[in-house]
Formats: sequence, structure tokens, C-alpha cells
Amino acid sequence: MTVLAVIPARWQSTRFPGKPLAKIAGREMIARVWDQVVQTPSVDQTVVATDADKIVEFCHANGMDVVLTRNDHPTGSDRLAEVAEKMPADIYLNVQGDEPLIEPASIDAVSKCLLEAVDRGIEVSTGYIEAAADEQLDDPSVVHLVPALDGTVITFSRLPLPYPQGEAMQRTVHVGLYAFTGGALAKYAAWEQGPVEKAESVEILRFLEHGEKVACVPVPPGSIGVDTPEDVARVEAVLAEREEG
Repeated sequence: MTVLAVIPARWQSTRFPGKPLAKIAGREMIARVWDQVVQTPSVDQTVVATDADKIVEFCHANGMDVVLTRNDHPTGSDRLAEVAEKMPADIYLNVQGDEPLIEPASIDAVSKCLLEAVDRGIEVSTGYIEAAADEQLDDPSVVHLVPALDGTVITFSRLPLPYPQGEAMQRTVHVGLYAFTGGALAKYAAWEQGPVEKAESVEILRFLEHGEKVACVPVPPGSIGVDTPEDVARVEAVLAEREEG
């Protein structure tokens, strides 16, 4: 089965406009994400999906495949659905364009999770870190994933779920890595955003709200999402530590 990795890269960001081209230790963030994705064994092709001519020009100048998409998509996965209309593949991976430290092993795990899940009639997969750090437990910017015993997702929430009313349970951290079949993306783009997705601002909830199952798999910790200029320094510190190690 052919696997196409798509890196959504939106120019406008409330907290960090133009962040895909922000330099991290001398290299643009979108290029750092690209470097990680193309090392993933299960990925056959990689493309950047953007709404900005500046990012298209950068990709062309740096040998990166790119697709110019509409600028009115509410989520990265909606942007992915537009790419799926233009580029055929069996599996589409949504790799966030603001995760410059994402490990190829994590991308590979989510991809393989879906390749196995399709035999059970499941068309979507995602990843999660098994143990939330102390500072993540009550941080509303962190999304928790509640896994079921059969390897699917019960729910996602920014609330501290599951609540330890009867017994304490280790809380996870959802990782914004998704794999879809083409059919799943077509359905996703056709559906309206539901009230829970709107309330939580977690795009993958659209599948659960429409009665679809989502497969999930644990992935290694360590990636840092870049949401603000201050996050750049955090990523640079990790990179410097790795070079010293």
C-alpha cells in the first residue's frame, strides 16, 4: 500500500505568524519537519500542503514537493483532504508542520497502526505518549487520549481525563499525528464540525462524533510543538543537547 505523508503548513497563526519559515538553529522549521518525515521507512512520498506562496517558493527552492491549497480550511486534516483529491495514495499521513523534533519512529508507528487496523474496518489512526509529565496534567494546551482495551480511542479531551473518582489512572498525551485512508478523508471533509470538536478544538474528534472508530498506538516522548516564538528556544535547547550527547 502506498503511503503519502502530508505536512500542512499554514502561514497565518494567531500566536506565531509565518512560523513554518521561522529558523530553528539556522534551518527553517518546515525543512526540519521534512527532514524527519523523509527518513520514515513506511513513507513512499512526502509533500508540503500550504496556503502561502512564500512557503511554495521556499519548497521549490529547497527541493521539497509542495501543493498550494485553499486558505479557508478549518483544520490541517481538511487541508489533507484537498491534497487527497489531487494525489492518489492508499494511506495519507498528517504530520504537523510545527513538530520539528518528531521522530521517524513515531510517524512509522502511526502509519503501521492504520495498515493493521484497516483489516478491522478502521480507517483512521493516531498516536499518544503513555505518560503525561507533571506539568502537562492540568495544562489545557495538552490533549489527553483515553485508550480502550481494543486499541481504539474512547475520547480526547483537554480536561484531566479520566477523572480518578474510583481509582487513579495514568494520563496520556495525544500526539497530533494522523493516518487516514482516502475514504476516511473524503468523509471527514464532507462532515460538518460537531459541537464537541468545536468546544475542544481537537480535529480528530470529528470521527468519534460521527460514530467512527480511531485506532491508536503509543509513540516515544520527546517531540515539542512550536506554538509561540518562545518554543523555538526550547527546541534549539533540545537540539544542542543532542549534539553534545
